[in-house]
Amino acid sequence: MPRLRTLVDVPAAAEVVRVGEEDRRDSRTEGAWKAVLRLYRAGLHPAIALHVRHRGLVLLDRTVGHLHHAPGAKPGPVATPESLFSLFSGSKIVTAALVHALVDDGLLALDRAVADVLPSFGQHGKHNIHLRHLLNHTAGIPDMPPGLDAMAILRSGKMPLDAIYALRPQTAPGERVAYHPVTTWFVVQELLETVSGKPLRRLLRERLLDPLGFGAFGYGVAPDRVPDVALHAVTGPPAPPFMARIFERSIGAPLDVAVRVSNEPAFLTAVLPSANVTGRPRDTSRFMAMLLGGGALDGVRVMSETAVRNMVTPSTPRQFDATFGFPMRYGLGVMMGGRRFSLY
Repeated sequence: MPRLRTLVDVPAAAEVVRVGEEDRRDSRTEGAWKAVLRLYRAGLHPAIALHVRHRGLVLLDRTVGHLHHAPGAKPGPVATPESLFSLFSGSKIVTAALVHALVDDGLLALDRAVADVLPSFGQHGKHNIHLRHLLNHTAGIPDMPPGLDAMAILRSGKMPLDAIYALRPQTAPGERVAYHPVTTWFVVQELLETVSGKPLRRLLRERLLDPLGFGAFGYGVAPDRVPDVALHAVTGPPAPPFMARIFERSIGAPLDVAVRVSNEPAFLTAVLPSANVTGRPRDTSRFMAMLLGGGALDGVRVMSETAVRNMVTPSTPRQFDATFGFPMRYGLGVMMGGRRFSLY
């Protein structure tokens, strides 16, 4: 039986709960918070943050646990609602929203060939890959190019695009669903920066975040905010061998190594379009509320309703995801849920 990695000396939850600004209490959300505390007491999560909004009101804004706590280590500072948390692959939602905003602006088109903007991408039959295929994980290039130092890429936020351009598609565009965790998102970044003439971090802030009054939210953090970021720990049972192989093939490194690198200042301050959007729980909640509002928040519209609808409408065939090995559905930039055989 594999050894379960847990956090030692998990304190009484009441000692490490912090509450932000909540507009009102609700019995249903209090029940949800009790479930969070039970999860925390299992000893598998250094910290948990939950921010719940409903019709513009904040019903929960709370954290429990520590910013830094790894198995066998002494816990660090207590996390608060002002602490910063990485979204990891949830970052793809933010990058996809930025893509759709530029489609609104007429700078990009979902059914335009990527090679029309980035000619070198069209090598080896990739000239038929459209922006749509990059967003819904059917481009046919899910794995990291061989021979690259994946950890150097995570630390620097720089991917040698020539290595992606040289990839040969495993399938025809639009034919096969296979989760693309990294490769296509660096191509998306290059598209966004090329058509806008702006670096990705600045583009996100000017196009979506500043109009909505966002604070500490975006790709990575400023160096002086690194101590405010919740660090990550590997807990629970070891990943099954088949899942470990999938992770290493698509990310380019074992899970434990990737988690260790994700705690380094270099990763936390880099720009990684699919992996390191970071912010306070309330900021993440507000961004999702903007999408739920059809592209508008607090009376300010930053995306059209059509753009949001395109983003969250399933657009892939019903089939097994070739990366995960089980059925997945994707919109144009987001994973979709389902009543059966779904992560959500």
